[in-house]
Amino acid sequence: MRIFSTKIRKRILCAAAAAVIAVSGTGMTAMPVFGKETEGGQETDMRVEEAEKAMQSFLDRFYVVDEDNDRGEIVGEFFWTRAEMFEIAVDAYEKTGEEKYKDLMAQMYRGFVKSYGEDWSDNDFNDDIMWMTIGCARAYELTGETFYKEQAEHHFKLVFDRAWNDDLGGGLLWKTDQTCKNACINGPAAIAGCLLYRITKEENYLEKAKQIYQWQLDTLCQGNGAVSDNIESDGKINTWCSTYNQGTFIGASQFLWELTGEQKYLDEAILAADYTMHEMFHDGVINTEADGNDLPGFKGILARWLGKLVNEGGQEQYREWMELNAENAWKNQNAKGLMWTLWGEKTQDTFYMPWGCSAAIAQLFAVIRK
Repeated sequence: MRIFSTKIRKRILCAAAAAVIAVSGTGMTAMPVFGKETEGGQETDMRVEEAEKAMQSFLDRFYVVDEDNDRGEIVGEFFWTRAEMFEIAVDAYEKTGEEKYKDLMAQMYRGFVKSYGEDWSDNDFNDDIMWMTIGCARAYELTGETFYKEQAEHHFKLVFDRAWNDDLGGGLLWKTDQTCKNACINGPAAIAGCLLYRITKEENYLEKAKQIYQWQLDTLCQGNGAVSDNIESDGKINTWCSTYNQGTFIGASQFLWELTGEQKYLDEAILAADYTMHEMFHDGVINTEADGNDLPGFKGILARWLGKLVNEGGQEQYREWMELNAENAWKNQNAKGLMWTLWGEKTQDTFYMPWGCSAAIAQLFAVIRK
């Protein structure tokens, strides 16, 4: 299966002014049925095929490479969204084991470095750096390529050293020039610490992960599974809940349960997952977060970590809900195979940003039983 065509991708890049991609074509084709088994086939094989088809459609629309076929990028996106879409390539390799996705990861990483360099300290957003730190740590676990590990270790230390202080009882600052402390940095940092402990076996990573996690639990978690967005320097808490903050808290909780064996962490993961499924979305389709530059891809982060809770943590009670969302995204794809972030609505043949179309890809890989 192809990943991209350099010549076609170069033409798309030239046409990507204002970071908007035109989805052309009006010819409708019959939509495949999500999860339908072929004769002699297995459900898992069909899930993989669907996820790969969706990934290829996404790459065909949005992925470009340089003239040497060496570095690639998702056009029109920026630091943290590119980091998260790099993670989708990691998801693809993790779930399929196919070398083309390993190569895609490396190509996307080189494109990322071309844009942002190997030292990301000039980015004031601590969460931006931590997203790519997670991606690199996961990429190292799968490939053994030491440059991923080096980047993950370096940037975890960079962020922790500059972002942790004792104000508000601890926690990591969201941004270097601000005093608020947000779930969007503390949840991912706890995950990154767990990953680096798993990679290196160095206790300081696990201790930092537990330290960050405990602060978030004590400060931003509401006791019913809801994860508040942030706390300001005056102690005022913004109780808004989002899919990506729920997702990273679930992921950090599961990791700490796996690494320590302490039931309390699994209990917190289940509480947060229950709140997300029952209270935020009433066991229905996630048909929100379509506005702005950041929101449209949030739910892909929930998909990744909730999927791991199901597939690796054995919490099968969420599988039906995850498959409901994957099925709705899949059946609502447009003629080009793209799935916009409003999974309960038909994706139109119009203009879409890559980030908002990426969440469904993460969801499709997340439901694969592996």
